[in-house]
Amino acid sequence: MDDRNNDFDFDFMPIGQAIKRAGTAQGMTREQLSRIVDYDPRHLQAIENEGQYPSLELFIQLVTI
Repeated sequence: MDDRNNDFDFDFMPIGQAIKRAGTAQGMTREQLSRIVDYDPRHLQAIENEGQYPSLELFIQLVTI
């Protein structure tokens, strides 16, 4: 069994806000982005506004876009 502690205290809120600003700067709505990355707009909203952690796959997609 893996005894590593995978709980970490990281505030994702600033990154979520940066993702939101980048989308706005590109003139992209959350709905448009959600279709591109194939995730629900509510999930993206939680990442942008509540600091929810995205999966690594989604994070890479968002950073790439």
